[in-house]
Amino acid sequence: MTATDVFDAYVHTDPGTLRGDSGKPYLVEGRCAHRRTQLSAGWVEGDCLRCRYHGWKYDETGQCIEQPGLEEEGGFWDKVKITSYPTHEYLGLIFTYMGEGDPPPFLRHRDMEEEGVLEVGIPEYWPCNYFNRLDNASDGAHMAWTHRESMSRVGRVLKTPNMREAVETNYGLRSKSAGYGQGAHYVHLHWPNTNQNLTAVRIEGSLEDAKHLITNRIFWRVPVNDGKCVSFVVDNLPLKGDAAKAYVERRKNAEQSDADLHQIGEAILTGKMRIQDIDKGMSLYKLFWIEDYVVQCGQGLIADRVTERPSPLDRGTLMIRKLYEREISRMAAGLPLKEWTEASNLVHDEPED
Repeated sequence: MTATDVFDAYVHTDPGTLRGDSGKPYLVEGRCAHRRTQLSAGWVEGDCLRCRYHGWKYDETGQCIEQPGLEEEGGFWDKVKITSYPTHEYLGLIFTYMGEGDPPPFLRHRDMEEEGVLEVGIPEYWPCNYFNRLDNASDGAHMAWTHRESMSRVGRVLKTPNMREAVETNYGLRSKSAGYGQGAHYVHLHWPNTNQNLTAVRIEGSLEDAKHLITNRIFWRVPVNDGKCVSFVVDNLPLKGDAAKAYVERRKNAEQSDADLHQIGEAILTGKMRIQDIDKGMSLYKLFWIEDYVVQCGQGLIADRVTERPSPLDRGTLMIRKLYEREISRMAAGLPLKEWTEASNLVHDEPED
């Protein structure tokens, strides 16, 4: 999957992205200034975008440069410009800045730049509020229960960790779960919406891959609207040479599955199916997806947080909420926000006792 495929899957029509002959991605307003039709129905010419309706042509800055039929009289292309946005291509994804003024410095994730197999997952569109997904990332206590079926398929049994830590850092939040001789597992939140952790079992590919491989994984959680969000997932697996080539082929085969994960998730939520009845041939990457979908979308489009009863094991989740409340309050008051920084060398867990 290319970066453009991933980005197009998210932005749809407004705005629209194009990759011209130069190979550089551009992002412009998704509708033609003439009669407001969808520009993605047109085509790319060089580094420009041609509208399918009447042929108006825009360059990478959004400037109209052609109006067919008006070349000799009445042309006003120099006065027509649609909005364009700066882009930055990184780790197989395309990022953009839609705020005012110049974009802030781009923060890299250098752990993901290490040599290995870099794979971009299929974007995960879910019918729930963005915070349902963000909350879960620092919740180490859910693994033993939410992913019980996945773990059983690789012969593993987890216990609920009885020790939880959550610490604000210069990059965001570090959460640690441990206990019962299971070692310590770390999850990192790069402020404001990026989760990073070392992941086992949820590995796309074969069952043997799920049993034996570990990936450095990073998620970007992005709100679409109040009741819908999307996650972009990138993996870096420490494989080289023939082992890397063989894994890429296995992963490609697994991704071609025609299973409708949303449909399965909704069937479970409506009582028409049980997780343990899911086809044993499904990759554990997809089974994890369904397990998480059920418990996170099962909270509702916008969860009722007022009636929640958090426990001491929810420290990471509660810390995320406090940080958001603090930063949003400061922004509303016109006060400066914390300047978050890059971080690296975060990819590690601690072995079992």
